[in-house]
Order: sequence, then structure tokens, then C-alpha cells
Amino acid sequence: MAGFASRQFSRMRRLAHLLAHQPDYVLGRLATVRDAYSTFHAVKDAVAGSAPLAIHDLYSEALAAVDIAPSGYLRQETSAARQVDDMRKRSFSLGPYLNADAVSLIQAAAHSLPLELRGAGKAKTCRTYAELSESPELRAWTAIATVIDSSTLPVIRALAGDPAVYETARRFLGYKPRQVSTWLFWSLANRLSADQRRGAYQTIDFHYDIDGYNFMYANFYLLETGPSNGAHVLIEGTSRHKRLRDLVGSARLSDSEARQAYGQDRERLMAGPAGFGFVEDASCYHKALPPQDSDRLMLQLRYR
Repeated sequence: MAGFASRQFSRMRRLAHLLAHQPDYVLGRLATVRDAYSTFHAVKDAVAGSAPLAIHDLYSEALAAVDIAPSGYLRQETSAARQVDDMRKRSFSLGPYLNADAVSLIQAAAHSLPLELRGAGKAKTCRTYAELSESPELRAWTAIATVIDSSTLPVIRALAGDPAVYETARRFLGYKPRQVSTWLFWSLANRLSADQRRGAYQTIDFHYDIDGYNFMYANFYLLETGPSNGAHVLIEGTSRHKRLRDLVGSARLSDSEARQAYGQDRERLMAGPAGFGFVEDASCYHKALPPQDSDRLMLQLRYR
């Protein structure tokens, strides 16, 4: 009993520290706070107008404004309103999808541009994916290889401002998004252990994101992706429905904890060919399977 009380006290102290120094990481977990944030910015847009959409690489500063215009690169089979309804109920919605031109352009960039490599306790840059692939030493310790400056690519800027995804983000957030961050990255198939992948911050365990007070992700596979090469897995409906202990505690759960709490029958594996896309309320529980047979290449657009 004393041990449980001590753990609870420690958890509350950590929560109080985060609330004082990083309030969005605590309050952004709560659906009511996110809804209030949406309402505030919707009113702000109506009164003062909205700022242009700024694009930047993930974890870097904004670079430039993005034009909101059809790109010619996306195929949309579901309306924005339906996608938002799906995300509210199921935490995800399939589509939009990249066409062959977009896939070809992004694949070429991912093969030819410099990469930032990340492994357990290591970080390095290399010139190209070919250099990485031809080096057994580099491949052996690399978990994730991020394409540097992906937000400068015309095809990705065009996608970020395409109404087929932008309108879904606008409706989901409840206001015109101010920022979109891009993450184009390889997940490598190698012999890294689960702990080594965790050490490289590869999200192979169920977790939910707290990317500010409000956010939505659009995800696109650039290679055929399934269970053996890093498919995305999520637990349906957990973006707005979590246990209280999961809202105030760690954002991570082991597979057994997640299945016991939310049921294995609610797990959804996102598999599809190159160009497959889905939008996601990433405050749901989700993870990436460790690639086994081949590498995964994925583009993620994060709207805030």
C-alpha cells in the first residue's frame, strides 16, 4: 500500500512540474481542452483573420508560407466532413491517396537527398540512402533515417496545401491550421533489438501523441507497407476515450496493457501499396511495427 501511494505521489509531482513548465503536454491530453482551444481560435479567425499556413521540417523553425491550392497529386474518395466524422469516432480515416507522380517524385528525393541517421545513442548524417544501404556498419545501428529539409520539396509543399488534406485538417481542428510540419523518413530493417529501437526513440510501443493543444496527422506510405516492414497500428476510438489513469500517467502502454485496457479487437493495422494514405487523430494509441524484411518509407504531415 505504501509503495502504491509513493508511486502516485511521484506521478502527481511529475504532472505538477509539467503543468508549470510545459502546460500543453498536460492539458493537450484532454479532449475538453482541445475543444475549447478550437473554439477560441475559430473566434479569433472570425474576428482578426487567420495567418497563412507555414511549413517546416519536424522540430525545426517555419520556413515559408504554403499556397492552398489543388496539387494534382492527391486522389480523394471521401469528403472532408466524412473524414472528420471518422476521426471523431474511430481516430482515423482512410485517404487521401498519392498518385503515381507524387510517389515517384518523393521516392526520388528520399533516395537522393542527405539523411539524418538516428540509432541508440548515436546520430550521424550521410549523403544518400544508397550510401546508407551500402554500408553494413551504418545499417546495423540505424533505426530511423530522416530526409533533411523535406519541407523545401515542391511536391511536399504542394501536398501540404492541397484542399484534399488541408480542408480535412481545417474541419478537424475547427480553425485554419497555422503550421504544417513535414517528416519524410526511412525505418530500417535490421537486427536492432526492441530496446535499441526504443533508445533511438522509435515508437514501437503503443503511445499517444501530445503535439500541442490541437493537431492532426496525414500519413502516406511511399513503398508497399505491411506487417513485415513497419506498418502503422492504432487502437480505434482511443483518441477521445481513455482511462483516467492513462490521461494523468505515462502516454505509453505495453502491448499487454493496451490490449487488456482497450481490447485487441480494436487494433487496426494500416497496410497498403505505395501511395496509401490515412488521416489520424494521433492522440489515439498507436505504434509502428519494427521492420523485418525491408525498409519503410513514409511521409507524415502534422497540422496544428
